[in-house]
Amino acid sequence: MGGTDHSFGKLFDLSGRVALITGAGAGLGEAISIGFAQYGCDIAAADLNLETAKRTCDRVQALGRQAIAIQVDVRIPEQITAMVEGTVQSLGTIDILVNSAGIPQIHHESAENVPLDDWTQVIDTNLRGTFLCCQAAARIMLQKGKGVIINFSSIVGVVGGGRGHNVFCASKSGVNGLTMELALEWAHRGIRVNAMAPCQFRTPALLAVMAEKGVDREALMQRWIANIPLGRIGEPEEIVGPALFLASDASSMVTGVILPVDGGYLAR
Repeated sequence: MGGTDHSFGKLFDLSGRVALITGAGAGLGEAISIGFAQYGCDIAAADLNLETAKRTCDRVQALGRQAIAIQVDVRIPEQITAMVEGTVQSLGTIDILVNSAGIPQIHHESAENVPLDDWTQVIDTNLRGTFLCCQAAARIMLQKGKGVIINFSSIVGVVGGGRGHNVFCASKSGVNGLTMELALEWAHRGIRVNAMAPCQFRTPALLAVMAEKGVDREALMQRWIANIPLGRIGEPEEIVGPALFLASDASSMVTGVILPVDGGYLAR
């Protein structure tokens, strides 16, 4: 969108564009895939679990959009290369990358007790994987001089979370720094890079945390809600609007931003 284009009715239209979305098999990545498809976007649904990626792919195709399902482990560079090449081969290009793939911290321990394996697994998935996906997709976008990248941060990438979230906080803080740096490096070459920082959302990953042995689910939920001024956790469909804004021409002058989607959490 340029300064002389005032077709505001189409600001959120993604028709003719292709989005590569990691973590697309469930939760927020799945919601974004379906939401983007409803606004005209074709989808490459990538996930560690191929069956859930196929399910998302089927839902997108039911909306009349093209879609492919790709199995990927974002810790493995060769799989990321194959994911990008497969998307371009099947759908023609990559206009939008959404880095939704990520994992929580396994052991909520004080920093002095955190196993090194936890550090490696979380950092390699959430931060290194995000960088590798950005790098691979940007090589396609830079060839045509335009593109949009949306990374996933977290409220605990902006402020400390306490309760043994040390490695997860480090990974998401790294995503914030990476997002701002890539935005600066690629701005003059046509790529916008932003991130979203959500609070707790009702996803399979969050429900798995609540189902862990020894967890007082009611107390945990109340603790989360107490820190969210809107008084509730998010629902997956509520991530679609912010993601659509960042992916579309509605945010054509927005880059390098970490957008809270947190019910007011960070305003506290």
